Amino acid sequence: MNEKTKEITYALLKGGLGSIPLAGGVASEVFGVIFSDPATKRRDSAMSDVIEKIALLEDEAFKVEELIENEEFVSVVIKAYNIAMQTHEEDKRKALMNAVYNTPRSSINESEKMMFLNYVSEFTEWHLKILYFCNNPERFYKEHGNRPNYEKSPHISTLITDAYPELKHRSPFYTQITRDLYNRGLFKYQNIENYFDRTVDAYKPMTTVYGNEFVLYVLQ
Repeated sequence: MNEKTKEITYALLKGGLGSIPLAGGVASEVFGVIFSDPATKRRDSAMSDVIEKIALLEDEAFKVEELIENEEFVSVVIKAYNIAMQTHEEDKRKALMNAVYNTPRSSINESEKMMFLNYVSEFTEWHLKILYFCNNPERFYKEHGNRPNYEKSPHISTLITDAYPELKHRSPFYTQITRDLYNRGLFKYQNIENYFDRTVDAYKPMTTVYGNEFVLYVLQ
């Protein structure tokens, strides 16, 4: 990426970081001492990530001058940047930058893109991990290996905890996550203690069409 493109990107992001209201001068001073360095690091990291994605778009023959004239793209960049400033979770930050990269490449409706960004803002990184797994278990095990072989059809909850063993004793936590995903229309199953009809079905996608769009936009 050339220097002109970097200047354009920095100019685009300059107004992206909102201010936080503080109660009085003392609070403001304390906030500045405690949070200025981490906030600066987070800001620089978010800017660097946005620039990296725009550079990839340039490699694909998108012109930065045209992108910054695209209101949808500008709205996504600034919204993603602001959300990135509010989280330290790496999976969420990656999802936000994927949205920046995929915005000019995706044909989904602008309103859906904004809703998907709101979901990323509201979700934890575990929402994203579980949804990614459920979208394509076969792909997950090709990337991570050690696919379980079930003699009988497992519960959906068993699939999730086999994929992420650290969740084995956190049933209320991952149950709430799948409920969140179901309520937003991203996940097919309301009850994750159901069995599949056939063992072979355990590795089929468990996301809805809407969930598939979400995964393509922010998780790939």
